[in-house]
Amino acid sequence: MGGELYGSEPVFREVIDACEGALAPYTDWSLVEVLTGGGSLERVDVVQPALFAVMVALAELWR
Repeated sequence: MGGELYGSEPVFREVIDACEGALAPYTDWSLVEVLTGGGSLERVDVVQPALFAVMVALAELWR
């Protein structure tokens, strides 16, 4: 779902890109890769920030 929205919704993509930039100094993985199927959601240190970013992006999309 996140990958499809990232590819089709500019507002969603903008927020995800901003979240990725904010997370980058603290992580060794790419939020965009995780959401588009290139990363693993098996690690809790990936899942929690990814869920947060998707929730923020959805809230902005539906605003």
